[in-house]
Amino acid sequence: MKALYIDIDSLRPDHLRSYGYSRETAPNISRLAQEGVRFENCYVSDSPCMASRASTISGRFGIKNGIVTHGDRGEKMNLDTPTLPLLLRDSGIKTCAISTFGRHPSPWFYVGWEDFKDPAGWNFQQTPAWRVNELAVDWIEQNKDEDFLLWVQFWDVHAVYDPPKSCEEAVKDGNYPAYPTSEEIAERQGDDFWHCAPMMGIHSYEDFKEMIDLYDAEIRYVDHHIGLLLNKLESLGIMDETLIIVSADHGEELGEHGVFVEHWSTYDGTSKVPLIMRHPQTLPRGQVRKELVYQMDMSATLLEFFGVGRPLNWDSSSLLSGHARPYLVCGHGLYTAQRAVVTDEWKLIKTMNPGMWELPEYQLFDRTHDPYERHSLHETRLEVVGKLNVLLTEWEEAHQQSDDPMVVNARLGPPGIELYGQETMSAFRTGRTPMSIVKEHRKPEIHVVSR
Repeated sequence: MKALYIDIDSLRPDHLRSYGYSRETAPNISRLAQEGVRFENCYVSDSPCMASRASTISGRFGIKNGIVTHGDRGEKMNLDTPTLPLLLRDSGIKTCAISTFGRHPSPWFYVGWEDFKDPAGWNFQQTPAWRVNELAVDWIEQNKDEDFLLWVQFWDVHAVYDPPKSCEEAVKDGNYPAYPTSEEIAERQGDDFWHCAPMMGIHSYEDFKEMIDLYDAEIRYVDHHIGLLLNKLESLGIMDETLIIVSADHGEELGEHGVFVEHWSTYDGTSKVPLIMRHPQTLPRGQVRKELVYQMDMSATLLEFFGVGRPLNWDSSSLLSGHARPYLVCGHGLYTAQRAVVTDEWKLIKTMNPGMWELPEYQLFDRTHDPYERHSLHETRLEVVGKLNVLLTEWEEAHQQSDDPMVVNARLGPPGIELYGQETMSAFRTGRTPMSIVKEHRKPEIHVVSR
């Protein structure tokens, strides 16, 4: 038995054809969705990068493992329970991660792997997919006769966007997201906060369209390399015995709330992610599952797949035989300190510290009729706010083991601007935006083909 986890940083589900996007940004991911199971309502329990991968690797919420944000507050994990790679390794499964994420720095990410390969030579967030793939293809070849878990992490969809022009041309179809509109882009020109439109070089709707083209092109670039991984599995005759999982650590806000190219909140742009699994021997073909799931549920799923017992104090629940969750709690600790309660119908966001934004303590969104979370009903649906807030309080009381790390984060002030530096803000305000940087350098061209 074999498993391949494809971890794509900053990937939004609503920019994939398999989730209803008009553009074919990812034909190989579409193939996996058609041949496997797609989860419609998958959220990260904790975000952004460090908090999300901490929950995945540990199988536990940030409130338990202690990691809810970045910086030095995210470097130390409560390691009183074995991590996913350690549990598998001790059960005789070959484990390997190919990732630069440990340099975030996240020392706990290294724990338990039998093999760990960190492609050197680039800033860790700018390591290109071709280099990661080079190592991944070689490792699969060498271990094709083993039972294994291979975790492959791609950064390319994370800013700065520098895709080959061929990928940009491949995704353009004249369609763009419904929000923000051209009128809203114009209204945002007076904003002055982290990753606002002027700071990011979004001075017109044409600039916004260029940003979307670049983001989508990076998805297409990663998808090309996913296709090469699938080709390798097929050529070795091990495709159908390999459980393939595609997901992300978080999404990316692309202007819906005035913030561009950043993950800063519990809005769906950040907290909702794709989750696709393919294994024809275990999973049905072309199934869409609509229940609420966490991205970290893939960890317990992998344990069950390999026949390894799940630790009793894990929060991760197997998607092969796990129970349905009536609601989710999602936390975010970078730039803001927030928790959100997600049900089938509603989403309540509680802001403990708004950072540099003007945000109310509570926001309530109708998930069915307001998927872009544009109109909060927290002042008119007080009974729903009260009910969901009770769920949040009960959840916190049930899972808190000592000091709640999110409460501490809110009290100290969530890291963010000072972590990444005022110099970055100043550079962006003088024209050094991700959109101007990409024009100076792009990844080498590739031959983009559709399956």
